[in-house]
Amino acid sequence: MAFFSSKTLIQAHALFLFILAVYLTKSPDVITDSDLVFMLGEAMKIDVSPTFSRPQSPFAICGVLLVADALVDLIVVTKVPQINEILGRMDALNSRSSRLSTNASLGRANHPLTVRIAALYSEIWTLLAASRFCLFFAVSFFIYQSKPGAWGFSSETTAGRYGSRAGSEAASGLDQLKNRVVFTYGFIEMMFWLWILLTLHDERREVAARLAAAQAAELEQTNAQ
Repeated sequence: MAFFSSKTLIQAHALFLFILAVYLTKSPDVITDSDLVFMLGEAMKIDVSPTFSRPQSPFAICGVLLVADALVDLIVVTKVPQINEILGRMDALNSRSSRLSTNASLGRANHPLTVRIAALYSEIWTLLAASRFCLFFAVSFFIYQSKPGAWGFSSETTAGRYGSRAGSEAASGLDQLKNRVVFTYGFIEMMFWLWILLTLHDERREVAARLAAAQAAELEQTNAQ
């Protein structure tokens, strides 16, 4: 069993995004000049982050997007019933049915629907975690492998084809993505969603064992009757 549940990890991640959004909006220098960004950038040989002028800084809009992402995660993790909650209610219903001498098939009849509802939580977050892991892995790997000509064009080539102004704007816009801040954030997100995937796998395995034990107990009870 995992030390932290997937729900706890998702809520902690949402809190992290809120804190990060506040710093990006109010004091982006705390993020850009942090030791973690510096150490990862030096270890991976990522270029120093370009300086952003305050009126054109993208950090404010990034903070808004992070808050929106955190709110979506909190709403989904709160509204979608977790596996343990569904199974706990199923156990309570089965025990109440046994005390009231109700037909044991009632509990078994609830198994397919209960398992399906409980699986929604795992399926939704497995899909989200896997897609986000792949996204941030691609971004981090792309930045790490980026070289001056890795984008398929350079500012001089683009300037020769489409004009010097358009080429310089395209190159500078792409260059803003290749920095230590984006790489560090992508690396942290990638590690977090991998942790979530492993936790979800452990929870599914635990639930499968629990359901198998419950079905075996019901089968023994039916045979005894």
